[in-house]
Amino acid sequence: MELKDFIPIPKLEECKSILCIQPHPDDNEIGAGATIAGLAAKGCRVVYLTVTNGNMGSMDPEESPWETAEKRRKETLDAAGLLGVAECIFLDHDDGSFMDAKKLCRDITAVIRKVRPDMVMTVDPCLPYEFHPDHLSVGMAAAQACIFSPFPHFDTKGCAGLDGGGEAVPFQVKGIAFYSTAFPNTFINADETWELKMKAIEAHKSQFDPASLETLKLYFDFKARSYAAGLGFERAEAFKVLTASHLHMNVDTIRL
Repeated sequence: MELKDFIPIPKLEECKSILCIQPHPDDNEIGAGATIAGLAAKGCRVVYLTVTNGNMGSMDPEESPWETAEKRRKETLDAAGLLGVAECIFLDHDDGSFMDAKKLCRDITAVIRKVRPDMVMTVDPCLPYEFHPDHLSVGMAAAQACIFSPFPHFDTKGCAGLDGGGEAVPFQVKGIAFYSTAFPNTFINADETWELKMKAIEAHKSQFDPASLETLKLYFDFKARSYAAGLGFERAEAFKVLTASHLHMNVDTIRL
């Protein structure tokens, strides 16, 4: 017997609501755009939570961080609209600001309790050689929030995640799906929504010049085809899908 026989891995493709938590505008599209579009097309309610405003995402010294952030918020909304995302929530932390870990976990927990999704999706903080502090912080805080969200004494009163109303009633998600992972256990058919993913990435005009975008498209296509090898379709997106029980004191999780 294996660990998955005791604690089954949730089926990402069957979830009815999902909270997609990205460190920066564009991460969701790059890591999971085709899967997000496919879920939305099947009636899944998709909510985006963008943690930072991306205000460091410009190489132009004449463009202010405020201008960059405004531009990137619009690009987030445009890309999300293309994929069928139902709602976008912004925490507006500064890009690259080395966010406070406890506050970030509480804010994300508050959003989970407000949105009440079947599953959470985010970047994998366990990716080897990942050193961007925002990716490490957001992936870790999202996983921790999945652990703490059902506990009634984990306090989220006054958190930024509850701006605009909503309740902080304890809630347990069924699972978490990490994209940009080195240890995938789930591969989602991306054939029907691949071009939509590419269009959503293109919506982030401030981040990709035409030449670099074409190179990235070739790489994304290569990876998607390698993930799909032997599965009966052409392209796939890869995820490490786990339950909250897999996230604590589980020596077999890495092998799932």
